[in-house]
Amino acid sequence: MHESPIRWSTAIQWLQSHAFQSRGSWEARFSKEQSHQRLLQQESNDRYRAVVETAVDAIIIADKSGIVRAFNPAAEIIFGYTAHEVIGKNVRMLMPEPDRSQHDSYLQTYRETRERKIIGIGREVTGRRKDGSTLSLDLSIAEWRDIDGRQCFTGIMRDVTARNQQAAELQQANATAHTARLDAEAANRAKTEFLAAMSHEIRTPLMSISGFTDLLARKGRLSVEQRRYVSLIRTANESLSTIVNDILDFSKVEAGQLELQSRAFSLQTMIHDTVAIVQPIAARKALRLKWTVDRAIPEWVEGDDTRLRQILLNLLNNAMKFTDLGTVTVSATPMLGRDGRDLIQFAVSDTGIGISVEHRERLFKKFSQADGSISRRFGGTGLGLAISKRLVELMGGNIGVDSEVGKGTTIWFTAPLPAAAAPDAKPKGMAVAEEANLCRGRILLVDDIETNREIVMAYLEDAGCDVVQAASGGEALRLLGENAFDLVLMDIQMPDMDGVAATRLIRQMNGPVRDIPVLAMTGNVLPQQIQSFINAGMNDHIGKPIERKKLYSKLWCWLPRKLAAAPAALASSPLFNHTKLDELVENLGARKVEHTLLMFQKQLAGCFEADIATACIQAHDLINAAGVLGFEQLLDLALALKDTTEADAAALPALMAAGRDARDAVLAIIETTVLPHLAAPGLRKAG
Repeated sequence: MHESPIRWSTAIQWLQSHAFQSRGSWEARFSKEQSHQRLLQQESNDRYRAVVETAVDAIIIADKSGIVRAFNPAAEIIFGYTAHEVIGKNVRMLMPEPDRSQHDSYLQTYRETRERKIIGIGREVTGRRKDGSTLSLDLSIAEWRDIDGRQCFTGIMRDVTARNQQAAELQQANATAHTARLDAEAANRAKTEFLAAMSHEIRTPLMSISGFTDLLARKGRLSVEQRRYVSLIRTANESLSTIVNDILDFSKVEAGQLELQSRAFSLQTMIHDTVAIVQPIAARKALRLKWTVDRAIPEWVEGDDTRLRQILLNLLNNAMKFTDLGTVTVSATPMLGRDGRDLIQFAVSDTGIGISVEHRERLFKKFSQADGSISRRFGGTGLGLAISKRLVELMGGNIGVDSEVGKGTTIWFTAPLPAAAAPDAKPKGMAVAEEANLCRGRILLVDDIETNREIVMAYLEDAGCDVVQAASGGEALRLLGENAFDLVLMDIQMPDMDGVAATRLIRQMNGPVRDIPVLAMTGNVLPQQIQSFINAGMNDHIGKPIERKKLYSKLWCWLPRKLAAAPAALASSPLFNHTKLDELVENLGARKVEHTLLMFQKQLAGCFEADIATACIQAHDLINAAGVLGFEQLLDLALALKDTTEADAAALPALMAAGRDARDAVLAIIETTVLPHLAAPGLRKAG
């Protein structure tokens, strides 16, 4: 069936009309999309321009030949050029030589080989400003292609000149600090070496002074006036020793080499003994010396009693020094610290000259005293309070001062001293007895100075030792190869061969001799020196000037125990005339004489510790027994004390000190020599 042609025409017109309408709609949509893209591109360009123009880093765009196409404001600031001066020119104008001349070849090499020098690799380079000066730049370069496919480069750089300058200054400061530290260490080593040398040189003559003074007081039959002179020499020697020890202690504290020891001790006993040491000074100045311990403080506490005594002695000596009338008081009271710890506060108060406010700040500084005239008037190093402050701080306490000019001073300090259990009791005199009984070994005494050997030999012979002397390390080795010894006392600084070298050779010898105890006996007393002696093979150390008690204590540690040995035969000395005792034994028998000695020992133990008036009474009571038993030096001192008049009052403190020395010596003789002698089977049977 055929349709009408009109209807086809109508359909075609409709299709054409519809098609034109569709085409117009598509063209409109395409135009709208292009407009949108242009807006996005404009927005992107604006954003890019805003970033580039406000960036703090320089941004430079160059083509493949190095011609600058963009130069942002930060680049203008950094290089000193305007964009107009740079755009269109080769970027090498911003480089110093030799980079300027070689830049084009760098680009050519990259284009040909793709070998990177800077592109895609951040690194630090040197730039050139318009004025010809150079600057340091952190530079990174990115490669990209524009819309036409042309190769371009964007360089982003930051001026790090100031940073590098600061780094250089810091490096220089570190180098300077390093040099200063090395110089300080060298200076400290020099100071330590100087201190060691001076300590050794001072201690050597001190040993002669203290040693011969001790021997003279123990063995000489001296008049009252002569004994007073000996006492004055002792006092002067002790003052000099205190100064040397103060300097050494301060050096240890500064170097962090001073360590506190902790043990149980009686606080009351420690304070009593400390006060007793300065009692003669108080008596000489007619000062009243008092001490109190609060009842709430435990009887036994734990801490370093030796260092506490040192602090109290420093404070007491200062109080005595600056007080001419009145009282010096020591007190100990419990208190609660700010951190809740239980503390004990010690205070030393005086009625002396006082300290002004402006001078108090200097009080605890090293080598400083409140007034420059003080050292001229009273002496001293100005280290005592500085050492005390460091010791208190090591203990975990504080120290301070309250004072008013003309009315006196109180220096106080705190220390944590927890309660402790009482230590095992040891009978008084037992250590002395044990020491003297065991000190019958054979000792090699090595020292190049004859006077030193003489002093130590006298001490050792008093203790019953068999002593052989050597004047050098070489001689000591020869004697050790030929004889048997129980102990070597070895000096360090000697000609021919020093003590350290000799000890090393001893440790290489064959047989038992290589294990013999060797004790360094020297004025080298710094901790690092002592450690070097131990490292060299020595067993222990005893410092010069040699003190009798310390020497005996070292012998007790290292000599073989010989407590079971038979008592030595009695021998006379200025301290003891054995003939009188022998006569007494013959007349009364050993048992009765032993009983008399025990009573006398008990009577003597507490003498010369109280005031001078009591000491004179005690001296009177000792005269008969001392004479009968043969203790003639003690008898002389008792007679001197009994007969002293008010006109001789200045000599009394010295006599009391001599009396205490004689008392200790007699007690040791009774315990270690006379009583064992009376207990011998033959005498017991006869008695």
